[in-house]
Amino acid sequence: MKVCFFTLGTRGDVQPYIALGRELIKEGHGAVICFGESSRGLVESGGIDFVPTTSDLMAIAASPEGKAILEHPIRNLKLALRYYKEVINPAYRKTLEEFFEAAKNVDVIVYHPKALGTVDIALKLGIPCVSMPPVPVTYPVSEFANPAVTTKNFGKRLNKATYRVNEMAERSQINLINDFREKVLQQPKRKAGVYTYTDGRNEIPTVYPLSKALFPEVNSWDGHVFIPGFFFPDSEGELLPEEIERFLSDGKPPVAVTFSSMPLARPAGFLEKLRAALGSTGNRAVFLTGNSGIKCDSDDLICTVNAAPHSALFPRVKGVIHHGGIGTMAAALRAGRPQMILPFSVDQPFWAERLYRLGYSLKPMREKDVTAAALAKAFTEMDDPAVSRRAEEIAAVINSENATVDTVRFLSGIANAHYEAN
Repeated sequence: MKVCFFTLGTRGDVQPYIALGRELIKEGHGAVICFGESSRGLVESGGIDFVPTTSDLMAIAASPEGKAILEHPIRNLKLALRYYKEVINPAYRKTLEEFFEAAKNVDVIVYHPKALGTVDIALKLGIPCVSMPPVPVTYPVSEFANPAVTTKNFGKRLNKATYRVNEMAERSQINLINDFREKVLQQPKRKAGVYTYTDGRNEIPTVYPLSKALFPEVNSWDGHVFIPGFFFPDSEGELLPEEIERFLSDGKPPVAVTFSSMPLARPAGFLEKLRAALGSTGNRAVFLTGNSGIKCDSDDLICTVNAAPHSALFPRVKGVIHHGGIGTMAAALRAGRPQMILPFSVDQPFWAERLYRLGYSLKPMREKDVTAAALAKAFTEMDDPAVSRRAEEIAAVINSENATVDTVRFLSGIANAHYEAN
């Protein structure tokens, strides 16, 4: 079996596919990932075939225009509109053709919902496709509203209705998709949203690379969504920077702080409050600065580095403060360490609220509400045996799951069923 992955976005939008691709190769299957050139090394390091796409959102985000649009979208609205017309849309149109070429002679396409046009390609090639979003935003359920829309619970009927936004996702790109359909696939134009949940005949299989333990109340997925557990990248051989190793050996376990690609509104103010909280409680911290805007030299209180592997760092700290990105959250859960989330946007508030309600994290805070006293309280709570016990309990569940192995079996079943039917 050979699986082709279509995905667009940032590092978090490709990592689950890399983990699954590695498992496919390990079990004797083939895997190819289509993604922006910026992540070639990351993909190929796992021995996975790589097809670069013209649409490279990580490169766009790093460009001066991309940074301006992301940091101040309203202020730079005219720039954004021009950039979409002149750069982003033409790149995506070219990417559709790259997806199509990459999927020839494969058995299954696994795609991120951002990869619009996938179902069109799968139907043309006569192969099955599987939707695999990294967060639970596509399949309509009644137990909670679409995390991309709100964290509020509107009740069963209205919760389910919030997922209708998925049907509108293609509207801004439908002209590009139809141009591709007519000129490359030799197919007639279609309406936006018709392939959101079905291929016109059958329901599109959906896989969420998440732990079902975080959704004990959800039954609406049963029979429709496969939820095997979190996909973790192969962490064998990952080492911490020497600076962190020295810092860890010089005292009791510190707190890990990371906001990944999320920029703080007031980085200097946050750093001041963090220092005060650490000093008043006798704690230390390892700060992975990322794109936070924090500028700080390492000292006895804080060790600052740009990045470090979470799989190597988190098991050796007393707790984790982070932005609520799904990859960081999953790594903290797996390490069995208490965590507190300072959510910024997208699905982060959803995870912050859900983990707190389930008892797997401390009460979340927004950056604007952070005080030295609040941080000091969080550091103290991380030492509470009851808090540590809850973190260890969910870690045991997370580590018992064989998510990528089970998903390879799931995909094999889909490929075999398709082969037998045709």
